[in-house]
Amino acid sequence: MKKPLPQTLWIITAIAGAVLIAGSILGTALIFILPQTVEDTMGTILTSLGLAGFLLGLGLLWVGWSGRQQIPAPQIYARWGWAVCLLLIIIFAGVALLTPEDWHQRPIFAPLHLGLAALPAFFLLTLITLTAGRYRALTFRELIAAMNSGAASIALALPLEVVGFVVSAIAVVLVALLLPGGTAEINRMGALVEQWTRMPPTNMEQVLDAVASPIVLAMLFLVFVVIAPIVEEIGKTFVMGVMGFWHRPGLTQAFIWGAACGLGFAVIESITNGASGLGELWGWLGGMGTRALATAMHMLTSGLVGLGWGFFWRKRRWVLPLAYVAAILFHSLWNFNVVISIGGVATGAATSPLGFVVALLGMGLIIVLAVIAPLALIGIPVLLRAYESRTTEVPL
Repeated sequence: MKKPLPQTLWIITAIAGAVLIAGSILGTALIFILPQTVEDTMGTILTSLGLAGFLLGLGLLWVGWSGRQQIPAPQIYARWGWAVCLLLIIIFAGVALLTPEDWHQRPIFAPLHLGLAALPAFFLLTLITLTAGRYRALTFRELIAAMNSGAASIALALPLEVVGFVVSAIAVVLVALLLPGGTAEINRMGALVEQWTRMPPTNMEQVLDAVASPIVLAMLFLVFVVIAPIVEEIGKTFVMGVMGFWHRPGLTQAFIWGAACGLGFAVIESITNGASGLGELWGWLGGMGTRALATAMHMLTSGLVGLGWGFFWRKRRWVLPLAYVAAILFHSLWNFNVVISIGGVATGAATSPLGFVVALLGMGLIIVLAVIAPLALIGIPVLLRAYESRTTEVPL
């Protein structure tokens, strides 16, 4: 059921879009005017974020204006959209292969970086929409709202995760002080940090030795396995709870809407986290491929929360907290396997070869989850369509 949105909301949306466009243009312009202030890969990252912000802002501006004018929003449904996205991914990767590696760390490389961060997400979205059916596809306004919600949630997640990191560090240090050898390990890590402030590590062995420390591994676990999944899953789909006052879609559409929230978050995260390989072609392509797998995870977990909201609006309130728990657990399990993979490699290189066995186990589990995520994204709408066809429930 849809209710007319307040005119004030359309105006606020248009203003937000205009501000985002202006900020993105100004920030990108400063990168080109003052290139000496941006080092290494930051130029590519910031320019990519500027382009993404400009496009998202342009979408918001159109949403606000068209909604104010009561212009019908087109549905986003293209039967061959997945093929177009796949072709564009191949083209972008091909152009990147022909681009000199020293260009990777220049702002001019940003469109390619942004393209390979976003296209896998839209590839998945087109497949989800195809299995859901034309009449359950999102409108352009709904897609833009969802993407902006997911992207904006990073602004909330980052400071909370920084606070979580500080709290985790304090907690780990306090516990370490109570354990045998804990004080010595804290002193060793403190001396290492002080040394790195004067002279950064020059080889991977030094980094792996630091990561293998129980203190570092405990902090990584608390931040990435406990704090990050909770913060991110709560924030990504915030718009669905707000828009539920006016628009309560069917269950299949609610799942797609949630997945679109995850899409916005994943694209921004891929721009930043996928930039570590810039300057080394195959390292960058491999990193972006890994980010594509993480994109499927983010879209699935947000889709589950979206589905929880769909049941919530049908008076089945208890499903929403279960959906949040399921999303957080899947996200935590994903990050846990990443942490033990990194920690296993570090431990294997620094102290015990058994660490490599742990790393292989973690990598294997990541592969399993990486297969489950896209299959679930495509399969859940099919199940929901069958469920909705059997029920006579009407959205309230």
